[in-house]
Amino acid sequence: MISLFISVMLMFVIGTGSAEQRSVNKMPGDTCRTMEDAEKFMNKDAVISGRLQKFTPWLSGKGAGHMFWQWEIKLADGTAIPVVSKNKSDGESIVFDEYESRNVVIHGRVFYGIIIGDSNPNHQSLTGFRIDADGIDIAVTAAAQDTCWVYADIQSFADKDVIIAGRLVEYVPPGDGSKLGDEKIWDYELVTQDKYRVPVKKDKYLNLDQFIDKDVFIIGYIKYGIIFGEPNTANMQGYRVDAFEVSLNETGYGNSLTEGKIRIDLTKFNDEGYRVNPDGEKSATSYEFCIPASDTALAEVKAIDPTAGEMKGSKGRSGCTDEEWLVISSTRKPGFKEIIRKLAELKYVRKITETFWE
Repeated sequence: MISLFISVMLMFVIGTGSAEQRSVNKMPGDTCRTMEDAEKFMNKDAVISGRLQKFTPWLSGKGAGHMFWQWEIKLADGTAIPVVSKNKSDGESIVFDEYESRNVVIHGRVFYGIIIGDSNPNHQSLTGFRIDADGIDIAVTAAAQDTCWVYADIQSFADKDVIIAGRLVEYVPPGDGSKLGDEKIWDYELVTQDKYRVPVKKDKYLNLDQFIDKDVFIIGYIKYGIIFGEPNTANMQGYRVDAFEVSLNETGYGNSLTEGKIRIDLTKFNDEGYRVNPDGEKSATSYEFCIPASDTALAEVKAIDPTAGEMKGSKGRSGCTDEEWLVISSTRKPGFKEIIRKLAELKYVRKITETFWE
């Protein structure tokens, strides 16, 4: 029996949402999402999907209380598997810190065997699972057009991964006279554009206090059905947002998450692509982003921005993975603001930042 994992069951139950809405989870067929998948891909290369977090020492058994690893990935069924950077001939390793508490996809091997100690029968050892990562990327769980702004949107995307826009506030019990109506079950709730209130559930690694009373985008899962309690007991039914990531919506209602990808203040540039300084001096700059390492993606980018150039093998300040190419272009061209906005609409572009040459 394989027992090396931490079992924390998540309340992700597939319900009866609209069958017409497409799923926004786009992963290849060889994706490892659960411990059952890990057993299926044992000692094989796969794409591992989950949340990267600091390794949590086991409470009992061999190795209890020891930090054997720095990182682990929490899968959809709540189990956690240690993660290490796969040995590479060039000596280059993955900087996991940049992905802490993010939903990620890891390209690597699902190793099963001796993960602590060695094969010497006279030595203590532990057999179990480990992810040997060859590359990592932030998971694209939802597209910008799948943003929920109002209650009808939430109904449409029941039991799906989406982006939910609204104002994060402290949860207020409904006080409807039910058994749970006066209890503060959650700490937070989201108020949509049409004033609908939906409770927000988070895991212990997500700090939401900094977003209280602010407009936000939540990348998460809309749970529909029993959202608290169990069948045949006191329970609460309805909709709930299970938050994976939260970011400020600084542009207000009606703007897509695409705007949040652009990390350059475009208002400081004129139409020719020059930043106008307070002293009147003008200067252009370069911007960069990562794309999948494919000629198809590169051709799509160059169709939008013909002056863009790829730097294969370079990570840049954008932190491109081994499965990505760094793309750099200049603001010095007519219509560059619209070009940047179109680039940000590409689903595989995570962010567009200014390039600082060293």
